[in-house]
Amino acid sequence: MRAEIPVLSGYSPERWKTCLDLMILKKLMEFRIEKLRTLGILAPDFNQHNKTMQKEAIYLAIQKGAIAQEQYSRPGRDCKDHALNRRLTLDQRQYDRKCWSLAMSDLTGCYDRIVHSAATLALLRVGVSKTKVFAMFETIQKMVHRTCTAFGESKGSYGGSSYTGWRNAPQGVLQGNAAGPVIWSILSSVIFTILREQGFCDSFCMCLSKETFQLLGFAFVDDADLIQSGDDAEEVMGKMIKKEVILFNLNLKTDLSNLWKVTKSYIILVSLMNSRNH
Repeated sequence: MRAEIPVLSGYSPERWKTCLDLMILKKLMEFRIEKLRTLGILAPDFNQHNKTMQKEAIYLAIQKGAIAQEQYSRPGRDCKDHALNRRLTLDQRQYDRKCWSLAMSDLTGCYDRIVHSAATLALLRVGVSKTKVFAMFETIQKMVHRTCTAFGESKGSYGGSSYTGWRNAPQGVLQGNAAGPVIWSILSSVIFTILREQGFCDSFCMCLSKETFQLLGFAFVDDADLIQSGDDAEEVMGKMIKKEVILFNLNLKTDLSNLWKVTKSYIILVSLMNSRNH
């Protein structure tokens, strides 16, 4: 019964509000700080609470059609489907002799950049209990962090309930949070839907039924492959850049030159217009 108190009331126990930031290698023998991955080692029952919430969230989101068709991080799909459909799209666009652009993006520090208010609205929208959501985010905002490396655990700490010197409470959901991937899948689905409604998408037509549908790319959690095609190379590239600017909330004048630093984005333009008559 004690384990159900945070779920039913939104209360956050004090022992949940501790986190060990474990820094591990992303690449073999690459020890630079900016190249390490920081995992949040959380209290087991707190992460179990998050895991229970993410199962409920993905079930409700699928039931209500709140997961975008571009998002492959959901039951019944996996990263192999993502890769296969991306390749088939390339083959089909080459067969049609169209200009085609592909932006392969990997959001840097995705789980540490999620704004709690936006994530809360996205979770409440699909029907997740507000007490479960508030218990998780209140815990994260008031969490005391220590750092662990190969040299051991730090004596100092940061965070806690005092926000002295902070403009806002700490945000993000932490790498290692069991609910992290589902939260991003639901939140990114809202962004994908907005972009699709604004026309930043590609149209497809089924061979047998002639049914048409629109996609703006393929995503597996924060790894997104955005697509755009058309008859004019400049128009295709222009739409792709606008799509990246909107999706990643960049300033077109100041941030475009730093696009790769924020998104690790590679934009490829395949122009086949000159070969149309051959």
